Amino acid sequence: MRAGDMSEADFMHKMFYPDNVAVVGASSSPRNMGRLIVQNLVTWEFPGNVYPVNPRADDVLGLKGYSSLTQIKDPVDLVVAFVPANAVPSVLDECSRKGVTRMAIPSGGFSEYGESGSELARVVKAKAREYGIRFVGPNGLTIINAENGLCLPFLPMSKREPGGISIITQSGGVGMSLIMFLNNQSANFNKFISVGNKLDLDELDFLAYLGRDPGTRVICMFLESVVRGSDFFEVSRSIDKPVLVYKANTTEIGARTASSHTAALANDDAVLDDVLRQANVIRVREIKRLTEMARAFELPPMKGNRIAIVSPAGGYAVLLSDLASKLGFEFPHLSEHVLDGFRQNVRADVIRFGNPLDLGDVLSSDAIVYGLDKVMEQPDIDGVVAVLMRRADAKYDGAYSALSREIYSDIGEIIKRHDKPLAMCLLTQCHYLRHVQSRMTYPIFENPEDAVEALAVSRDFHTRR
Repeated sequence: MRAGDMSEADFMHKMFYPDNVAVVGASSSPRNMGRLIVQNLVTWEFPGNVYPVNPRADDVLGLKGYSSLTQIKDPVDLVVAFVPANAVPSVLDECSRKGVTRMAIPSGGFSEYGESGSELARVVKAKAREYGIRFVGPNGLTIINAENGLCLPFLPMSKREPGGISIITQSGGVGMSLIMFLNNQSANFNKFISVGNKLDLDELDFLAYLGRDPGTRVICMFLESVVRGSDFFEVSRSIDKPVLVYKANTTEIGARTASSHTAALANDDAVLDDVLRQANVIRVREIKRLTEMARAFELPPMKGNRIAIVSPAGGYAVLLSDLASKLGFEFPHLSEHVLDGFRQNVRADVIRFGNPLDLGDVLSSDAIVYGLDKVMEQPDIDGVVAVLMRRADAKYDGAYSALSREIYSDIGEIIKRHDKPLAMCLLTQCHYLRHVQSRMTYPIFENPEDAVEALAVSRDFHTRR
C-alpha cells in the first residue's frame, strides 16, 4: 500500500464505505455533469456527508458548497474529481494538502486522447504516487455500492436494493448495459466498478477486494485488456466465489477500437483462455450471458453430472437433450415410481415417458409439481432443467382447466427442500415473464438453452474446485 499505514483491505473497504464524499466540479447549474453525481448520492440516500466543491462555492441541491477542499473543516474520505483533464493535477495537489488518500476520476482526455493526454496521464500518475493517493479511473463511471448508496456515475440512476452480483468493467457503457440486463431479470447488483483507463487501481485490485467482500457472492468482469496476467491467475485462484469474464479486444479491429476508447492493450487470447481455465474462471462468449450465467449461482450448487430434462413439448425435449449431451451431461433413468405418477395424470396416454420427460399430455399443474418434486428427490439426479409454457392471462378452461394454478412458488419450495438446482425456463409473453421474475427469489430463464448452460456452468465451477 502507498496510502499510509492502513492495511490494503481496510483501505479498499473505505473506498466503498466512506463516511463522506467531496465532489469537485459539482455546481448549481442544471447543465453541470458533476451535479448529477451529487443527485445520485441524494437519490440513493448515501448516509454520509456530501460536499460539493466549485470555485463559486455554489450550494448544490440544498447542500453547502465549498470553494476548495481545504475549506471543508472535516476530514474527507473520498474525492470525486469531475473536472477537465488538465485540471486533475491541481485537484491532486489540493487532495494532498487536505490529507485525502482516495479519489475517483471519471474525467476523460488522458491516454485515450493521444500523446498530449498520455503526458497528462503520466503527470497524474506521478503526483498520485508522490502523495500516496490511490484512485479509480480516469475515463470511467467509477463506483457504485448498492449497500450504502455510494453512487458516483455522472448518469442519473434509479436506486436499487442490493443483490449478490458485483460487476467490474473497463467500459462504463457496457457496465450500464449489464446493470440493465440484471434489471430486466428482476435481479440486483451489489457493487459496480468502472475502471476506465485503470491508470492506478485496476481490475485485480477490485477483484481481490470483491473476493473477500461479504456482500458479493458472484463476480462479473468485462475486460478489454489484462495487464498483470500472472497476478490475475494468482488472485483468481485464491477466490472461492464464481468469477465470470467476458474478454473483448480479441481481433485487430477490436484492438484499434479499444486503443482509442480506453487505451487498452490487446492480449494473446489463447493464452488468456488457458489462464482463465486453470484459475477456474468462467469465460463467457456473449455479453448478455455474463449476467444470465451469473444467476446460475443463485441456485444450489450442481454437484454432479446427472440431469433430468422436463419439457412441455417433444421438440424442446429433443433440442435440450442435444445441447445437454454436447455439454457432457448424463441422463439417468427415472424411477418407475416417478413415471407411474405421471401415467396417472395423462390425457390420452400417447407419450412414452422417460428422461428427457415430455409432459405434452400432462394437463395438470398439480401433476407437474408432483413430478418435479419426485424427479428432484431421485438420488442419482444432480439437477433438473424444466421448461414451462404459460399464457399471460392464465385463463385456462375446459380440458386445460387443471393448468390454471400458478406453480412458481411451489418450484421455489422444491428447490429449497431438495437443495439441488432446478433451472427453469418460462416461455410466455415478455411482460408476464418479468412479472413472475419479480416475484420469485430464484432465477427464471427466458431461453431454454440458458437453463441447460446454467447447470453446466455451475457443474464446472463446483466440480473443478
